[in-house]
Amino acid sequence: MSPRDLTRSYLVECYWPGVSEEALVAAAKRTRNAASALRRRGRDVDFLGSILVPLDETVFSLFRGCEADVRAASTEAGLPFERVLDSLHVDGSGRNAGGGDSS
Repeated sequence: MSPRDLTRSYLVECYWPGVSEEALVAAAKRTRNAASALRRRGRDVDFLGSILVPLDETVFSLFRGCEADVRAASTEAGLPFERVLDSLHVDGSGRNAGGGDSS
């Protein structure tokens, strides 16, 4: 089993009052760049994207990797996150898309 088979998915929760679509797009770009830079240094993290819930002023960002590297990418990108939650990412076909144990 490769290390990638053991990779987990994580949901990063950001309460972000006043966040705009433009700010979210810029943050997503920074996050993608931070994850790429960490991977070049041998770290295990992929940024999969973000969702803004405007009514709650909350952004949810999805990552694949190990928790420490997810936290590092979020911090380097300047995301104002409160929580990093172990999650199960199921793709549109119903398969576990986040790696790890699907049972």
